[in-house]
Amino acid sequence: MRPSWLSFENLKWWVGTLAIPATLGFVTYQYQRISAERVAEESRYKLYTELLSKREEADTAVRRGVFEKVLGTYLNPTAGDIDQSLVALEMLALNFHESVNLSPLFWQLDSQIAKEPEALRERHLDHLQRIASNVKDRQVEVLEVAGVKRDGTISFEDIDTSEPIVDEELSFEDPDARQAQRVHKRHFTVEVVEHDAANRRLLVRVHDGVRQWVFWADPFDFPLVDFARISKSERFSVILRSYAPDSAQLSFIYFPSSRSGAKDKPYIDDLLSDLLNARR
Repeated sequence: MRPSWLSFENLKWWVGTLAIPATLGFVTYQYQRISAERVAEESRYKLYTELLSKREEADTAVRRGVFEKVLGTYLNPTAGDIDQSLVALEMLALNFHESVNLSPLFWQLDSQIAKEPEALRERHLDHLQRIASNVKDRQVEVLEVAGVKRDGTISFEDIDTSEPIVDEELSFEDPDARQAQRVHKRHFTVEVVEHDAANRRLLVRVHDGVRQWVFWADPFDFPLVDFARISKSERFSVILRSYAPDSAQLSFIYFPSSRSGAKDKPYIDDLLSDLLNARR
């Protein structure tokens, strides 16, 4: 015989007294949890946007400070004071080479040095080239961490018959991209077409199997700010490491856009779009 407490009326009472409140409590808990996660996610996006905005503001402040103080004070010295200009340029190169394109300043001093007496000209030109080499080395080290680099030497006597500086498939893994888009791979052919002895520069042709780029590689081009855009995520640069009367040394570096200079940073809406796509 079934116990009296298992009657239909008692079961209805148990359901009404315990099950329904428990269900409502569970639904309420789930709703609150989902709402809290949504609020936390929106807070993260808001914080990320604010950080990006502050980064842009800080970069603008740095540029303004450089041009208002350092350039005004040090790069307009007494006429003929090349030593002071070289010290000022070296200070800028050490501290701001990632956010300011210093090439015009190098070329200005180079033209001033060319007008000096031979004894001073050689000493000042060596100093200028040393500053430029230090900037290139530091920037290449930054890019090589996430990218891939190839070096080559070209002899001017054999420039018409020489092999390409690069003729191979290169790839890198972008640490800042989504997993499915991290690996980038292209076959590059890099050739030196001609050289300009008067200006110490090389005409370079780069081909990736689809597109072709032809440009001059100058002694004062720096890879963080002087590069070619292949796609939204890919960049390359050809760096003239040294120039001698009979030969030159070059480096070709293929790297992610996230490692390029401040002027090439993505727009905020692009970053937020990537974050939203990553959620899906």
